[in-house]
Amino acid sequence: MRSPCAVLFVACGILVAATPGRAQSKDDDRWQIELDNGEYIWDIRLVRLAGDTLLFRQADTLGGVRVERIRELRLIRKTEMRLGEGGGGAMAALTGVDDEIYDLAALEFAARIRALQQVFLLHPPKP
Repeated sequence: MRSPCAVLFVACGILVAATPGRAQSKDDDRWQIELDNGEYIWDIRLVRLAGDTLLFRQADTLGGVRVERIRELRLIRKTEMRLGEGGGGAMAALTGVDDEIYDLAALEFAARIRALQQVFLLHPPKP
């Protein structure tokens, strides 16, 4: 028979894990890259910066794009809609209000590299 303390500890752990206000999991981080020719690379996870190339994972494939070709990097945040709370709800999700956007278009190459290094500091990739 389990002690009441052990049962309470497990119950608290389950309750905390199910709390809707918890921080976004790194598994939910999805990125999008806009290239200089207007094309997009969708639904990716950032892997690392290797010299002048940003490496990413898309499904089971490892890909890369040269930093000089990146116009914009966007973190697509998982949107949760809660009834009774203010805000844009579904419209905010559709318009990308919660997205984190890094506009690299106006930056020189060295500044782009520094900006991407900052992105990796703020959003370390999952091992």
